[in-house]
Amino acid sequence: MKRTEIIAVGSELLLGEITNTNARYLSEQLSKYGLSVLYHVVVGDNGERLKATFEQAQARSELVIVTGGLGPTADDITKTTLADMLGRPLIRDEASLETIRRFVASRGRTMNDGDARQADVLTGAEVLDNPVGLAPGMWIEGETTWLLLPGVPWEMKAIVEATFPNKFTGATILSESLRFYEIGESALDAAVADLMTGSNPTVAPYAESGEARLRISAWAETESEARQMIDRVKQDILDRVGQYYFGSNEDTLATRLIQALQARKATLSLAESLTGGQAQAMVTAVPGASSVFMGGVVTYSDELKNRFLGVSLDTIESHSVVSKEVAFEMILGLIRQTGTDYGLAFTGEAGPTSSSGQPVGKVFIGIRSPAGIDVIERNYPHQERHVIQARATKDGMWALLQRMKKGE
Repeated sequence: MKRTEIIAVGSELLLGEITNTNARYLSEQLSKYGLSVLYHVVVGDNGERLKATFEQAQARSELVIVTGGLGPTADDITKTTLADMLGRPLIRDEASLETIRRFVASRGRTMNDGDARQADVLTGAEVLDNPVGLAPGMWIEGETTWLLLPGVPWEMKAIVEATFPNKFTGATILSESLRFYEIGESALDAAVADLMTGSNPTVAPYAESGEARLRISAWAETESEARQMIDRVKQDILDRVGQYYFGSNEDTLATRLIQALQARKATLSLAESLTGGQAQAMVTAVPGASSVFMGGVVTYSDELKNRFLGVSLDTIESHSVVSKEVAFEMILGLIRQTGTDYGLAFTGEAGPTSSSGQPVGKVFIGIRSPAGIDVIERNYPHQERHVIQARATKDGMWALLQRMKKGE
């Protein structure tokens, strides 16, 4: 398996003006051919730094893919820098030049030096036709093989789609990410520590807000063989920590909740104060949610909690708006108004300062299932406002999913 590196050229990437989506796309495509990318590098349009980056890549990688710097402007120096480093002078490719000439003529312009420079290629390079642009790609075979691609995403993708199947054969890399909730990253690592020492398949941990993730990757000659390898490791992991598992890859707690409701032909409604509509946004982002999600309310003020949900102002005054009692009356009023099978209600103190007298990070979540109403308390001390809101939303969905698992 070749040591592979991706270099993105362009000062605009370093300035944050555009996102380096090319590197992600290339890594995904390379994995289909068993090529694992070891380095992602971004370098600006500076000759000295670009040369140093190329020299470093040549010393450590067998395949280097460079995107950007092939265009007509003065700061497009990828080709000249690499040509000098490799001792391969630039020559003008007549077929590419003719393509550029026809394009310029179709726009009613006269070709200038910048236009023509896009047809310059390194001596000995295999010229790769650009079907949707002007600057061709280049394949330069050697102890280190170089693939030069335009930085414009659709031009880069068009050349990749035509080139990769002809250049790469062999193993396939397949990956699956397992997603877990209510188990910390360190606890998850400890539970599967022995599996993370393997070389094929590999198991790697990742942390997200309130979640933990394990990515299993396998190399094999065919996709079906890789799939079998992953499935064996996945089952081993689930045997150990399956109670915390909620889905794979792009699954979210919201998608799993919608799927569980659809399987039961059950309905859901939501009442939010603390979370300000985040739970409803997460739910309605799931395609098909309308089949089970009836709607919800954001009752941020005490007055609207009273008017729309029937929360007693006396209850708020006696116990504080951030209380088990208010969460109970919120979920009770929600179900009376909507008649749904399941429901969630959120109240809490998100901070950064407390307006309720309760400590920042204290949260109460009302839960309605066919088994009845329950209120759970959660505390997220020393967390930022958006983290508290996100964690509360996810904790509510997780708690509801757990009740569904139990048949409630």
